[in-house]
Amino acid sequence: MMFTRSVAAVPLIVRVTLRQLMGRRRTVLLLLLAAIPILLAVVFWAAGQVDVHDFASGVLDAVGVTLLLPIVAVLFGTAAFGAEIEDGTVVYLLAKPISRWAIVAAKLVGAAGMTAFLTMASVFVAGAIVLAPLGEDGAAATRAFVAAMAVGSICYVSLFLVLSLFTRRALLIGLIYVLVWEGALSNLLPGIANLSIRQYSVGVANAFWQMKPDEARLSPSTALPLAIVLVVVALALATWRLMRFELPGGSD
Repeated sequence: MMFTRSVAAVPLIVRVTLRQLMGRRRTVLLLLLAAIPILLAVVFWAAGQVDVHDFASGVLDAVGVTLLLPIVAVLFGTAAFGAEIEDGTVVYLLAKPISRWAIVAAKLVGAAGMTAFLTMASVFVAGAIVLAPLGEDGAAATRAFVAAMAVGSICYVSLFLVLSLFTRRALLIGLIYVLVWEGALSNLLPGIANLSIRQYSVGVANAFWQMKPDEARLSPSTALPLAIVLVVVALALATWRLMRFELPGGSD
């Protein structure tokens, strides 16, 4: 009975989460960010003589995967529970007869879905403008980075969602993680590739389009299992944390 009720509640929680995430200021900011790869694609297209690898590496990877994806994910991931925790309304959600795993899953679907939609659309349009006319190699590069955005969205949002349940400074910590760990240290210390979501993303992309070894340090057969482990562990931690939120008049 509890399982059936929990599963039935997931779509409703997803819809509520989407409404919470689509605030006017956040939406405008994220649309502007998502427009950057597209604007760069227009510039490359206008310049002519575009090399597939130069555009894929310089725009889809450096701007899309390294900049756009983690920033969108940290904003959506930390906000999935953040607003409800901040104003205390999370207790009303937890008071309902719904399993904690279902709440976490619904929040993840909402936040990761929005992240994936925005980033995948940005990369796809940019690739369609510049790479599609360049033949199969260009089409393969576009597919590769669309896949990278899909995997990265789920992984990043899972991490930032669970982080928001443990600290009120999740957004700040998430931005530091993106800038320091993924931005600086992962480039300086190749050995931490196994602990880099960016490397999970481009590792999966490497299954669709061959990248240089210094760009994708993990093979698809290593990157995908590590990504799955991250998501499973994050969901388990988030569920465990929700089970320990105290409700008025007692404990959960």
